Amino acid sequence: MRILVLPRDTNPYQSLLYGEMQALGAQVTYLSEMTRSHTLNLLFLPLEVMFRRLAGAQLIHLHWVFAFSLPGARRFPVMRRAAYIWFLVWLRTCRMAGIRLVWTAHNVLPHGPIFADDVAARRALVGACDLVLAHSPSTLAELAALGAVVRRSAVIRHGPFAPPMSAASLRPPGAGGGLPRFLFFGRIQKYKGVDDLLAAFTAMPADVAAHLTIAGQCDDPALRSRLDALARRGGASITVRLERVPEEEVAQLLAAADVVVLPFRQVTTSGSAMLALAHERPLIVPDLPGLAELPDSAVLRYSGGVPGLIAALIRMACADAETLAAMSAAARSYASRMTWQEIAKRTMSEMITVLYGDPAGQAHVVSSSEP
Repeated sequence: MRILVLPRDTNPYQSLLYGEMQALGAQVTYLSEMTRSHTLNLLFLPLEVMFRRLAGAQLIHLHWVFAFSLPGARRFPVMRRAAYIWFLVWLRTCRMAGIRLVWTAHNVLPHGPIFADDVAARRALVGACDLVLAHSPSTLAELAALGAVVRRSAVIRHGPFAPPMSAASLRPPGAGGGLPRFLFFGRIQKYKGVDDLLAAFTAMPADVAAHLTIAGQCDDPALRSRLDALARRGGASITVRLERVPEEEVAQLLAAADVVVLPFRQVTTSGSAMLALAHERPLIVPDLPGLAELPDSAVLRYSGGVPGLIAALIRMACADAETLAAMSAAARSYASRMTWQEIAKRTMSEMITVLYGDPAGQAHVVSSSEP
């Protein structure tokens, strides 16, 4: 099977998925890399699709639409309109070329505006897709609520961004005494609510002692400034590291934490959550549909915004070692059921069905956690 992929991203999801798919015999080629110019690559993209199709490619696997953003879109809204039109041209080209289109819906909508009308673009994309892959049923429901009704879909759970660690190599949460240590880890963007976490942490009662670490790359200058200002209120009880954490330091960072906090304002799925569970860390997350598949026994959910988050932080800061150990065990058990080999097998199975037909002729749901 020859698969074209768009776009290439530093997100580990692609390397983990395609590494296993290539081991199963798939040939993977990334689109829009003909030159060093993003704009030229985007202009050539319809022609590239036609050329690749003539060369034998059968299917495009789309992940995110940021590849269609045009320079100057923030200052000149007309560029977003142009990007939307070009996106429609590309979708039509894929159909004319007879190439199948599969989209993995990592996000219901882009986290930042790409087109003049991102909702209309989603409807057009879903309408052009031969298959939509989602990480949870809630994603498909949210797309339908936007008027983007999927014809054929499959649910394949998100895998961990690190293999489950050996129990001997990880410090158990709550072990060693000292202050309870909370951690947010991951790329920092507005929708992830890190400023809410800082506000909640600094609002905890003075008799609830704890430490909070914020670690992750933040490319938004205004958000960086706000986070720094909020962190200063906590003094030595808050450590802020607004930079990319090298891969070799990630395991140590997570092992040092007792609880990982992911205060998303909106989310479709979370690789950071799976990473934390693979490292046996209990989680605090908001009660959102996109996180509903996470195991209740390893997760403390909250609602009500910052006040609810304050209550969750206090509860976990006061949790005893036995409670944390039970949540840690549940996290490991859940993460150990998610293997990229199985995810790759099921993804390829769905793609093969798109290419060569399904005897039942019906859309269906699969899960990488199924036996």
